[in-house]
Amino acid sequence: MNHKIRLRICITYWWMVILLLIFILASLAFSASVEASGNHDPTQVGITSTFLPGGSGRHFYLTNSSYAPNTALTACSSGYHMASLWEILDVTNLVYDYNHPAATTKADSGFGPPSYWYGWVRTGYTSSGSSTTGTGNCQDWSSASGSDYGVAVRLSNTWETAPGDISTWDATSFSCSSAGPVWCVGDFSSLLIPLILK
Repeated sequence: MNHKIRLRICITYWWMVILLLIFILASLAFSASVEASGNHDPTQVGITSTFLPGGSGRHFYLTNSSYAPNTALTACSSGYHMASLWEILDVTNLVYDYNHPAATTKADSGFGPPSYWYGWVRTGYTSSGSSTTGTGNCQDWSSASGSDYGVAVRLSNTWETAPGDISTWDATSFSCSSAGPVWCVGDFSSLLIPLILK
């Protein structure tokens, strides 16, 4: 084999090893900085700290703090947004971020969401203050008036609505003068490290 070709292969191999080591060290440093920044106050409106959920796909959580409806759109942390009910309707396709510092959990939540705990959700309807559940949205989440209404949902703790049927969500209209938790949702992709093999 030609010495030039052998030298080129050797240099290419070592550069790949060095780049991989740099990437690993940078990842560790980033992880440490995220861990160190975990002492923020999750009760503040408009959480901006970064939480990196495990795994890819659609993740959701219910805030452990209450928000007036006219601040609900800013309640979710970076990477998440206030959920429409239609985004979280089928919880079997979602991951509940139970370890998020701003997430509500209960004694028997395990790795899943809490039941019987209302949170504001978007309706997908036009701006409305109607008391009809599914229509009212506190004037597109800009009102804190007692004469306007918005919808909040909870996972039911009364599962059997008829013999053999399981009911998932319970929805109710609340006055916009009320404060409550907010359902948050986000889509996350796994970090993929491509390996180039020749």
